[in-house]
Amino acid sequence: MKKLTLQIVAVVAFVAIAVAALYYGGVFGNTSDGNSSGNSERVAQDVQILKYSDYSCPACKYFIPMQDQLKSEFGDKVTIEYRHFPLDGFRHSRLAAHATEAARNQDKFREMHELIFEYQSEWSPSDVDAMEYFTRFAEEIDLDMNRFLADLESQSVQERVENHRQEGIRRMVNSTPSFFINGHRLQQNPQSYEQFKSIVELYMYRSN
Repeated sequence: MKKLTLQIVAVVAFVAIAVAALYYGGVFGNTSDGNSSGNSERVAQDVQILKYSDYSCPACKYFIPMQDQLKSEFGDKVTIEYRHFPLDGFRHSRLAAHATEAARNQDKFREMHELIFEYQSEWSPSDVDAMEYFTRFAEEIDLDMNRFLADLESQSVQERVENHRQEGIRRMVNSTPSFFINGHRLQQNPQSYEQFKSIVELYMYRSN
């Protein structure tokens, strides 16, 4: 019994010494010169955020200020790409997506995108003539109206939106917004900017 006890004590002592050696050797983040070993000592990696979104969805609009703040804070290290995922429960969502893609054909996607989200509460109710709003937006951003109206009904624009939606379905998207960061889906959306920033930094400074 005493021999077994001595063996146990020896093993515990060995483990303790090994852990201490790893710690003071820097494996666990400790440094011999006393400097902190936070994100400043690691090289930031680029982060890509995909957002599957619906223009009629209030929650999708809620995240826009957070996205803008991420871009402001991290600049080119963070890219945010929009993916159309119009939901059947919203009458005008698919038309809104078509309007942005028709505007993209004239290099005005961002301008149309922002106006549609800004005035979401006005055009999104099912009893509203959403087309009247989208036409007015197109005029405000100086689109060629004949081309815009033709592109709005074009097969290429409709297929572009549907391809985004089908991509989301393959990725098991069933609600909006759904975020993917560097290809990994967030199982729960952040509730604040600080949470979103923390998630982005985890991917930005994670080991390869």
